[in-house]
Amino acid sequence: MVFKDYTFFSYAFLATAVILLIGQALGAGLCDNSPFKQICASIVYNRTDPREASIAAVHKLVYQSKVAKVVAQRQNKSTEIDYCISKFDLSIVFLKNSLTNLTAGDYRKHRTSIIQARVAYNGCDAEFQTSGKPNPIAKSTKFLEDMTFVGAYLASLIK
Repeated sequence: MVFKDYTFFSYAFLATAVILLIGQALGAGLCDNSPFKQICASIVYNRTDPREASIAAVHKLVYQSKVAKVVAQRQNKSTEIDYCISKFDLSIVFLKNSLTNLTAGDYRKHRTSIIQARVAYNGCDAEFQTSGKPNPIAKSTKFLEDMTFVGAYLASLIK
């Protein structure tokens, strides 16, 4: 009689372990073809649904855009920094639009809005290149650009 109880619990444990491992494998699978696997893995974590992962990516992009804006505001005032701050604000608008588009079921516009945010981040870098001045927030904009590649990639997986 005691033996049957242990058998039941071992099967329950085995089933739980299999479910957890499959979930982890599927979550990691979302990033298999991602352009920046490490960034993707930090966003996807244990998510298995591309839609949920895409939402997480957009939320992280909004947050990181706000962080980059604060970093830019702490730099010496210049027209280039002011331009970058406006581009960070614009990117947040694009990212919020992407969530609206996703909720409406328009996955193409959702992905396009993420790409528009990338263009806004590129605008910051371009402003410094045009002026010939070094970009003091280049690491921030590069990280944001890389994240938009991941966000757009995850958006492309939604069906």
